[in-house]
Amino acid sequence: MNQSRLELVYVKLGGSLITVKSKPVTVKSEALDTVVKALRRVYGRVGLVLGNGGGSFAHYAVRRYCNGDPAICISKCHQSTRLLNRLIVDYLVSSGIPASSVQTSAFITVKPGGGFQVFYEPVASLLSLNVIPVVYGECLPSDEGPVVISTEEVFGLLAEVLKPSRIVLLTDVKGIYTCNPSKCSNPELVRRIDKSNLSLILDNLREEAKADVTGSIYGKIESMSRLSSKLGVRVIMTSGFNADEVVSAILKGEVGEGTVIEV
Repeated sequence: MNQSRLELVYVKLGGSLITVKSKPVTVKSEALDTVVKALRRVYGRVGLVLGNGGGSFAHYAVRRYCNGDPAICISKCHQSTRLLNRLIVDYLVSSGIPASSVQTSAFITVKPGGGFQVFYEPVASLLSLNVIPVVYGECLPSDEGPVVISTEEVFGLLAEVLKPSRIVLLTDVKGIYTCNPSKCSNPELVRRIDKSNLSLILDNLREEAKADVTGSIYGKIESMSRLSSKLGVRVIMTSGFNADEVVSAILKGEVGEGTVIEV
């Protein structure tokens, strides 16, 4: 399996960064502009796997259509997730950044009885050509009905073979806070999460997990901390609206304002 010999970094464009969550099927063009500026500065210096969250595209479709007929759920979920992914990839390519969409349900399948089968070649082949694969969370068909897989879970499965040096999560805020910055009066930025404070942070955010079909920030911290521990890699969360911080996170694994997860 050939792939680029450059250091590999996974970068997720969070749904809250690239879409307007309160307005279904709406992209934040200013966020994509900042991401493009940062990617231009790092392309060719590291290998990149991008992943995009579902935001107001996927979450809206899952909530509206995935309570009955599984065929409708799968088709509507795929329609919405592919639309957002295509918009992002088209934006990158038109901006001069070599990128290509990789349909998640075409390289990850659900095994009978549970578990996933992953076909790594489509992603590895793009990396070998210095093309940025862009993956995404999706609804996977299974014998038990549709299975929602998040972008973080896709990263985790890919990382079993295509191991990154670090993982960068870009959001609409600087990082992880002690409480939701949009709902509480005194949020404090958590600059580091490790074994000493992981349980406390998760306890504080547990209630918010009910508000997001892929687990909200609670699920993201939980999955990324497991991946950090398993792979021995650093996970950096920072604002996608600050190009300098994005570049520093991707190239150095460091940020001035953000959260580092290292468990």
